Amino acid sequence: MADRIDIGIDGGGTGCRLALSVDGAEPVECRGGPANIVTDPEGAEAAICAVLDQALDAQGLTRDDLAVARTCAGLAGARLPGAADAFATRLPFLAYVVDDSVTGFEAAFAGGDGTLASLGTGSFFIARRDGVLRHIGGWGFHLGDEGSAAWLGRRALALSLHVADGRLPPDPLADHLRRIATPDPVRFARAATPGQFTDLARAVFEMRDTPLATRLIGEVEQALRDGLRDVGHQQGQPWVLTGGLGNMIAPMLPPDLAEGLGSTDARPLDGALRLARGLP
Repeated sequence: MADRIDIGIDGGGTGCRLALSVDGAEPVECRGGPANIVTDPEGAEAAICAVLDQALDAQGLTRDDLAVARTCAGLAGARLPGAADAFATRLPFLAYVVDDSVTGFEAAFAGGDGTLASLGTGSFFIARRDGVLRHIGGWGFHLGDEGSAAWLGRRALALSLHVADGRLPPDPLADHLRRIATPDPVRFARAATPGQFTDLARAVFEMRDTPLATRLIGEVEQALRDGLRDVGHQQGQPWVLTGGLGNMIAPMLPPDLAEGLGSTDARPLDGALRLARGLP
């Protein structure tokens, strides 16, 4: 039987990942389905439990072994008032639940100062200066998440209808978006998940040379500038850009915006596991 198990969980609208380490050894990692605790808490619970069982099985363990486990889960939406505690009580095991911005920042700066901009399915900005942490965004794409993949996909589909109305010039990206938003853009948008809007965002970068795509990528860049400014970041200070959309746009940033931008291989999952290892 293990003396200690450390578990880190990273979850959001596109999927969840879990890292499980036994007695400080190299962790085993598993991937599961969407884990958005705001839009689908039941589904998030099921996805996390399924990926946990997968990791336990890979290590020859069962849930009975979780008595010696320390778990930190960084989950999108946990910043909302009461959301972290409410979701923690749903889980059939003890877990320290925080917003995924916290685990992302921990991964990037290991408790030091800096600025993290995350443009994934959702978006958030978090900065620490002289030990003071400031966090903006992460409110979900219905009310915010500017610059995120879900936000971009919804914005792209909206502008494709401007093209259909003749308000913008014809553009092959607009035609492509309307074709894949089945059965039609209006009904698609009413039922679409953040992950489905993210699929539309990928098309923007796949067709990045069209005029509409150039405009949309420019809007993401502006959202990034606005977020960095509002979180208190100053040009030239160290910062990192994470998330799937962040990785796509990073090579395209102009020099003034890219100043101070560092690279990191650390993932929110790494930050969650690091925080779990720090739990008593």
